[in-house]
Amino acid sequence: ITEEKQKSTISILEDSVYMNLNALSKHQFGGEKTMFFKDIMDKIRANEDNWKTWKYDPELESKTIPDYHDKLVGDKELGPFITLCLIRCIREDRTIMATQKFIADPSVLGAKYDNPAPDSLEDVYADSSSCVPVLYLLSNAGDPSTQIEELCKKKLKKPLAKIVLGEGQEDIKMQIETAMMPASVNAVTWVLVQNCHFGLGYMNMILEMLSGKAYAVKEEFRLFLTTEPTNKFPLGMLHYAIKVTNDPPKGLRDGMMRTLNQVVNQDRLEKLDGDKWKSVVFTMCFMHNILLERRKYGPIGFCHPYEFSNADLDSCLTYLEKLSPTGNFEDSKWKMAKFMVCEIQYGGKITDERDRDLVNAYGEDFFKAEILKGENEGLIPKSKYVVPKMEAADIKKYKDEVASWPTIEKPDIFGLANLADKAYRYRESKDLLAALMEIQPRDIITGVKKTRDEEVKEKLEKDIKPKLPQGFKDSDNKEKKGKQSPMHVFLNQEIRRYQVVYNMVIKAIQEIIMSIEGQLIMTEEIDDAIEALYRGKIPNTWMYDSIGAEYSWLSSSSASWFKELTQRYNQLNTWLKTDKLGSYWLGGFFNPQGFLFAVKQEDFKKKKEGGKDKDKENATLESFDINSEPQGTQQWTDVDKYDYKVTQKKGGDKSKDDLEVLIHGLYIEGAEWGQNKLEDIKKDSILSQFPIVKISVSKKSEEAQKTSTTTKAYYCPVYRYPSRGDRNLITRFKIEPKSEQSVGTREADYWKKKGVALLCSKEYLYQSSFNNNTNSVSYTHLRAHETSLHLVCRLLLEKK
Repeated sequence: ITEEKQKSTISILEDSVYMNLNALSKHQFGGEKTMFFKDIMDKIRANEDNWKTWKYDPELESKTIPDYHDKLVGDKELGPFITLCLIRCIREDRTIMATQKFIADPSVLGAKYDNPAPDSLEDVYADSSSCVPVLYLLSNAGDPSTQIEELCKKKLKKPLAKIVLGEGQEDIKMQIETAMMPASVNAVTWVLVQNCHFGLGYMNMILEMLSGKAYAVKEEFRLFLTTEPTNKFPLGMLHYAIKVTNDPPKGLRDGMMRTLNQVVNQDRLEKLDGDKWKSVVFTMCFMHNILLERRKYGPIGFCHPYEFSNADLDSCLTYLEKLSPTGNFEDSKWKMAKFMVCEIQYGGKITDERDRDLVNAYGEDFFKAEILKGENEGLIPKSKYVVPKMEAADIKKYKDEVASWPTIEKPDIFGLANLADKAYRYRESKDLLAALMEIQPRDIITGVKKTRDEEVKEKLEKDIKPKLPQGFKDSDNKEKKGKQSPMHVFLNQEIRRYQVVYNMVIKAIQEIIMSIEGQLIMTEEIDDAIEALYRGKIPNTWMYDSIGAEYSWLSSSSASWFKELTQRYNQLNTWLKTDKLGSYWLGGFFNPQGFLFAVKQEDFKKKKEGGKDKDKENATLESFDINSEPQGTQQWTDVDKYDYKVTQKKGGDKSKDDLEVLIHGLYIEGAEWGQNKLEDIKKDSILSQFPIVKISVSKKSEEAQKTSTTTKAYYCPVYRYPSRGDRNLITRFKIEPKSEQSVGTREADYWKKKGVALLCSKEYLYQSSFNNNTNSVSYTHLRAHETSLHLVCRLLLEKK
């Protein structure tokens, strides 16, 4: 209570920031155990205006920190690291930039550790030798075989010998022997073994050939290997080879420049004579890079990070070339071009319906005749991204135009809210810190008096067990089991599912305590659970079953998981006792889709029993739809504080056969909900509360079926977690504009590009790359997070 009163006097601190600073104020830094920030709350309270200015500065890591600047500068040894800790607590989205500044500090490592490592093939060749192969980890940046072939011709004046695994090459050993130990020195050549992930059994054989004494390898010989990231790759070859990966360029300008260098050349621009062909090529390249760069924003960009490559762009350009051999591109061709590009070429890789809608929305923007009209027609309205107009094809003019684009583009170029960049950096920071926590050794010395096991045991006995709900008994639900209404059937199913999870938790906690006390054998599963709880996480076996399916619910911390355990019990127990709730917490159900279907079934049952004879005969469950209507004036504050016994109010004279249900606990991402309409974000967060929603059921009408296809009605997806995807999709709420003058009247494509969705949870979940049963690392995951981890990886390699 005292902490809440202190917090209420500091308006600039959100709940999470306040908890971070509270922990920081109690932390002891360095060997002298100095509590550097013990009075930080008082300083912020006394100098709130200056702290507010610094907190909301877009580049606060480069600004002077109020009240602590002189003290931090004076501490040469710990000052940079303490500054990093403070920034991480106050502005977690700036953690990566603060980390780069920390590493580049001369007193820490130096600027060279923050600069990108040289990745030219000439540099790689200089580091290689005849007995040390070069291993390329393939990525979206493309296949390096062309560059290797050109270097071979330049250095050795001979063609490159290629071996493609997966095509039945059983004589791979003989081919490599012939190349590295020929009868004549002049016959030495280089060998490129492609797709090594299809022939992992050959890797140890190749390693023996290079490192063994049985082969006298010629000095001019070089061996190059390419593989997709896989955690099954032999560790011996990984340690022995020079490992290289081609990181794709970051930013729309650099990506577009790379496309003009690798995919489009002068010959391609001159293939067709029509004036419009050059603009079509440029527009197609721009759309390709828009799709590539949008992936970095995570789930709000794409539900899944699809592997779009230069091959997709090349296929699209080849099709467009054949679609209009004259190069004039009549208006009638645009619809066909859009379908082939968005539904076939790119759509063929897309597995999520929402992502396919998004690509089609971009197709509507770029595949239209207006793009080709006028001087410097804008690809993005009111921006510097335009299609250069020229009389003769000149690739250099295209490159000059791209070079004038901004180095860093804003999220609104992709149709996203500007706060999407802040959310992206926040996720990047969370991933970095979570990965660092995972690679920490378990026997790390912390300097505390209590051991890991003692701390976990004390936490379970004093903090967790006393606060657990009592669970359900069979006698509690005996009366409701006799009722067969759809809503009661659903309630019984949820209670049984909850009790299974509850019993599992009680048993697991008891086993952990007994194992720590020595009364039970410490198994690997129990040890993993202790480690997770020690780090403030929830054990994976509590969230997933043996085949990886969701067992309970996902949470980013043990505190929030146990809190939800109590919240779910409160809702189910209140429903069990009162027979009906004023509002239902949708995210508090194991099967939210089942809840909505139960509402539909119960309403259908009432309407069929109370309707006219004709309606009874013709009525089917499929002929009814679930309608959603946000209640603009009814807000909810906190699931934990929500009064489930609120009396449900119905406006107007409703038929006794109508069933209306209120749901709450939803958040909207990518937009805000105004007065009965969607609006652009005006607040400081990309995520905000969505009002209580009224769920009703009505019979489909011919008029409703016609209006459901209107382009202005946005079918907003509802997900269980921010990670989105089909697996977490619950339903889609239809949101229609209420006023022709409001922002909410914008077409659905506008909100699709914004990535607008409703979420039942606002917690970002870090997807671990480590398998609890093995010590292997998923290289696919590391590649997905290479932006976050490249500093740490280089630091670990250089500073053993």
